[in-house]
Amino acid sequence: MSYAALAALQQSLHDIRQIGVANIQAHRLPLLRRLQQEMPRLGFEPMTPPDTTSPIVSFVMKNPAAVAARMRKAGITIGDSLNRLRVSPSVFNEQRDIDRLLEALS
Repeated sequence: MSYAALAALQQSLHDIRQIGVANIQAHRLPLLRRLQQEMPRLGFEPMTPPDTTSPIVSFVMKNPAAVAARMRKAGITIGDSLNRLRVSPSVFNEQRDIDRLLEALS
């Protein structure tokens, strides 16, 4: 058993209970909706249905190398995910984080 993972899980569950699942969802929904609205305008084809309540939205990247270069230049870390860009904002993100991502992609 990994005690580090157990400690992280314990803290995560505490935070989720304290904040509340409904509050987490209410906070992230405007962030997700903005991404779903703006990313297609920047040439990213949505993979996630627009009415989803999932905490993740995914988009097709036509040129992953160029996107990765723009993200590095902006100081935004992304993973290589087979021509997909996944974004999963949560309580630790704000609208300015979405602004920064969109600006880096435009």
